[in-house]
Amino acid sequence: MAWRDEYRPGSFRGVPFNLRTSSRTGGRRTVLDEYPLRDKPSTQDMGRSARKFTLLMVVIGADYMARRDQLIEALEAKGPGTLVHPYYGEMQVAVLDGYSCEESTAEGGRATISQTFVESGEEPRPDNKPLQGAQANAAADLVQEEAVSEFQEVWAVAGYASFVAEEAVDVLQEATGYIGSAGGMLSGASGFGSLVGRLTGSFQQLLLSPGNLAGNIIGLIRGMTSTSDPFAAFRAQASLFNLGSKAKPVRSGGYVTKARAQQVANQAAVYRLIERAAAAEAVRLATGRPLDANARPLPGMTYDNRDQAIQVRDQVVAELERQQLVAAAQRYRALAGLSSSLVVELQRSAADLAPLGSYTPQSTMPALLIAHKLYGDAREAQDITIRNRLTHPGFVVGGQPLEVLRNG
Repeated sequence: MAWRDEYRPGSFRGVPFNLRTSSRTGGRRTVLDEYPLRDKPSTQDMGRSARKFTLLMVVIGADYMARRDQLIEALEAKGPGTLVHPYYGEMQVAVLDGYSCEESTAEGGRATISQTFVESGEEPRPDNKPLQGAQANAAADLVQEEAVSEFQEVWAVAGYASFVAEEAVDVLQEATGYIGSAGGMLSGASGFGSLVGRLTGSFQQLLLSPGNLAGNIIGLIRGMTSTSDPFAAFRAQASLFNLGSKAKPVRSGGYVTKARAQQVANQAAVYRLIERAAAAEAVRLATGRPLDANARPLPGMTYDNRDQAIQVRDQVVAELERQQLVAAAQRYRALAGLSSSLVVELQRSAADLAPLGSYTPQSTMPALLIAHKLYGDAREAQDITIRNRLTHPGFVVGGQPLEVLRNG
């Protein structure tokens, strides 16, 4: 195919032009370091250079002045625009520096405009505006990683009597039963139940692989976070807080041996792993979850008022403090960091939220009137109606306290 078959008419922001000449620059950004008393330099590759296109554009004809003005207006407009380059096709570019426009009486009916374009990139995110939930999610990852490491250090069934492995399977089935009950709080619980069933059926194969066993349990708990209802997911995770207190005592037969001691250690390791994973996932939900596989942010809990955010914070912090009190010394720092990240993130989120308050109307009146009295805006009547589950918003009974948002 000849190059002329690929040639396209040029335009910028939809304004057409004829191309006279075009040049392109690019390459790599390389830093050259030369040192005293050394013959050979060193180089540092800092990434690809921005691609720049310098075009000499011509508008010609009896109406060239109008077309010239349209092209100049497009070049002076704010922000990036679409350039249809006759040789390179369509691309998003920004105008780099100024343009020059040349006209002469000797060549009437024509204007020649020179302009350099540069490929447009992503909008920079200011460093002083951290991505919501990023710090807390990193801390949650660390807690779960250390939970898996601790599980691997403690868990053991090989080298013991067969009853140790049998008891381990019973403990795992009991613990995952609690996870299944927690997942039952979510919509689409039948799908989650099948995941629990598959894990339960693979316990015999995973007994001698503690890393994979722990990873599968944490994966099951993480699965409860991936739901369209973050509040339901949070309640499910919170139901696993202090789960070890529900564990059945290990059958010891009335005496303690090395095998019996390992049974106790295995049971504690399972419940500790679940508790750590659930607390970490609760923090993700409370502060905002990380990006999904398609680089889209997953929604966290959107708080209705400041008191709600504080209640969530206090509930999770209490669980993390409980875990810190019983954690091994080398695991304490990660748990403390997760708690600190949660507090920082929620303080930032709650700062702009209104606190809850109470209002008691003196007599029966419409919710519209109450909204106007409290906020000077009758449109807030809908919030009062929903928040208090009013059956008849036109007749709000006097003398009964209402839950409302306070200004400030």
